[in-house]
Amino acid sequence: MDESALPLPGRCTGIVAQKKKKNRVSLFIEDTFLDGFYRDVIDKSGINTGDIVTGEQYRKIVRAERIYHISNQIYRWLAVRNHSSSEIIKKCLAKGYTKEEAQDALNPIIEKGYLDDALFAKSYASDKKELHGWGPAKIRMSLAQKGLKKQYIDDALEDLFTDQQLIESMEAATRSVAKRLLRTVPGLKRKKKLVDFLIRRGFPGYIVIEKCDALLTKLENEEL
Repeated sequence: MDESALPLPGRCTGIVAQKKKKNRVSLFIEDTFLDGFYRDVIDKSGINTGDIVTGEQYRKIVRAERIYHISNQIYRWLAVRNHSSSEIIKKCLAKGYTKEEAQDALNPIIEKGYLDDALFAKSYASDKKELHGWGPAKIRMSLAQKGLKKQYIDDALEDLFTDQQLIESMEAATRSVAKRLLRTVPGLKRKKKLVDFLIRRGFPGYIVIEKCDALLTKLENEEL
C-alpha cells in the first residue's frame, strides 16, 4: 500500500471487530479505514483508540501481521508431519515471505519445542532404516538435502548403524528382493544385481562387496 496516500501520522479513532471474522479488526485513523489486522496483532502492538499512529508503527504492524499469519501456517504444516527448519523456510519463501520473516516466525516455535532439527534427523533416519530399508549413505544424502546440519546427521546415524546393525540391515534389504534375485541366473549376474541394489539403497560399497557372497549363500540356502 502507498503510504503517501494514508492518513499517517494520524489519531486512531476506532478498532472495530469485523463481522465475518471475529478474530480480526478494522483499524481506523482519523475516521478513515486504514487496514484490517488480527486482533492479537493489534493487542500486541499496544495501539489504542486515541493514540497517534505513525508510518513506522504501521509498517511494524504490517510485518507483525505477516509473521502471525505464517506462524499459523507453520503450525498447520507441522500438524501434518514433522519438518526440518530448512524445509519450513523453503515453504515460507514459496509463499512469498522473506527468509527473515520466516525465521522470526519459526524461532518461537523452535523455542517451544514444536520443531527440533536434531530430533527430526533421528526420527527420519530411524524411519527410513526400519520402514524403507535404507542404508546410511542414502539416509545421509536425504537428510543433507533437507538442510540438516552435519552434526545432527552424524548423531542420527551414530547409533543406528553399528557393524552388526549394518549387516542385519543388509540382510533385511536382501530378503525384501529375494524372489527377484532368485529369478536371476546364479553366479555373477545375480551377484551384480544384488550389489547394485544394495548400493542404491545406500549401503557402503566396500561392505557390500565384502559381504555379498555370504548374503547370496544365505539367500540360496534359505537362511535369510
